[in-house]
Amino acid sequence: MRTISRNGGSGRPVWRSAWLAGCACLALAAHGLAAEGAGQPAARLPVRVDPARVDGAVSGGLRWLADRQIRQGGEAGSWVTGLPNYRPAVASLAGLAYLANGYLPGDESQYGKVVAQSIKYVMNTMASDGYVGQGDRSGMYIHAISTLFALSCLGMQTNEVAEPELAEWCRRSLDVIVAAQQVPRPGVAAGGWRYDPYTQESDVSVTCWQLLVLHTARQAGYEVDSTVFSLAHAYLRRAYAKVKSEAGQDKGIAEGGYLYRPGVSLDPERSATALVLFIQSLFNLTEEKKARESLAFLQRYPPTWGGPQYNGYFYFSSFYMVQGMFQIGGSEWKTFAPRLATVLLDHQTGDGSWPYPPDNADAESMSGTGPAYPVALAVLMLSIDKQYLPMYQRQRRFHETGVKTVAAAEKPVEKPSEKPNDSKEPGKDRLDVPPPTIPEPELPTQTERPEAHEVTPQPLPADTGWGDEPDEDPVIRRPGGRVF
Repeated sequence: MRTISRNGGSGRPVWRSAWLAGCACLALAAHGLAAEGAGQPAARLPVRVDPARVDGAVSGGLRWLADRQIRQGGEAGSWVTGLPNYRPAVASLAGLAYLANGYLPGDESQYGKVVAQSIKYVMNTMASDGYVGQGDRSGMYIHAISTLFALSCLGMQTNEVAEPELAEWCRRSLDVIVAAQQVPRPGVAAGGWRYDPYTQESDVSVTCWQLLVLHTARQAGYEVDSTVFSLAHAYLRRAYAKVKSEAGQDKGIAEGGYLYRPGVSLDPERSATALVLFIQSLFNLTEEKKARESLAFLQRYPPTWGGPQYNGYFYFSSFYMVQGMFQIGGSEWKTFAPRLATVLLDHQTGDGSWPYPPDNADAESMSGTGPAYPVALAVLMLSIDKQYLPMYQRQRRFHETGVKTVAAAEKPVEKPSEKPNDSKEPGKDRLDVPPPTIPEPELPTQTERPEAHEVTPQPLPADTGWGDEPDEDPVIRRPGGRVF
């Protein structure tokens, strides 16, 4: 069975000082286009989004979340959800929203206690085998989101005594992800992940989430066999497909995108395409021709308040698009950013929360996630320009070392337990083996790490809001599955 090991014993991720110093914070001069109106094409109507309005929306959302966090009982640190299984993921998304704005677990800021309570709650939801998604058929989404939050807290806690326990929690959680990839799958699905850790199926959405977690783990100092990444990226490459021409489409522009499930899905998905572009950008694996064709496909779908392109999942689909378009940057981001910001700002309620669009997924699914879910995702989308979260950082060095600290499989993956974890002993995880001892690595210096986003930081002009008229006119479906 494969295991994950962590470099050193200090519990300090290599990006700690950069984050705290604000080195990764990027001020983007974003540009955009207004909605179409009065017979004029959208390309002729520039929009300037006031940064003060964005800051106010983010502040209102964070305040709303803090006021509604559960403070007592066994669910303390979480938020109300219709389905209890979703609570770890919703608490993690809310926690990430605070981290994305510089609030650290346990610090003296107004939200330090909120974040500290959230990570404590999430850690207590892990089963004895290291799995966090027990009891839900889409548990690997829940597991990935929870692990991403925990990794983002690593090295950020003011209580340094708690760091070793969090580091071990993360290692056990990562072990589940790596082991789940080993389940034998048919050729087209090999290398991916899907809803649970013992299925033989794969899909692009869940696979990208696991890759994002493993990428973040490397940022935090964990070593993972490069084979895990190469198999997953090979799966994503198999998901690429040409987009069928539509009536009125310019035949001279080739379009392509990524299928939600290679071998099962027939047409590329908007959300899956944006998410793959985001992941490939983080790993510096973007293929120019496919990226250009994917962008031509994405340009069909400018941000709107709901619509068929979201397949009933406005927030998660938009979250995917934000990540992809930001990493792409350039005129595409300048056009997309203010359009999405305007949609979100125009639909925030007076108390700081966000509703769902009228054509969103069925009411039962939405009530399952609870009201904190759209608020957390909206805040995360409006905060992406800060780039505080380690998942946004690129570290090419980690993908060139070839270091292998993941052992070969020795036994088949067992179905995760439904029981909560009642053991805090190091090494008592689903593999029942301690992490291997490895020498202290030579960490990269700041100059050895490429920037999170290849844009030279510039202050936002005070008189133009988010930007001026764009130079170009790029014109921009979540699969019909689970909410996460």
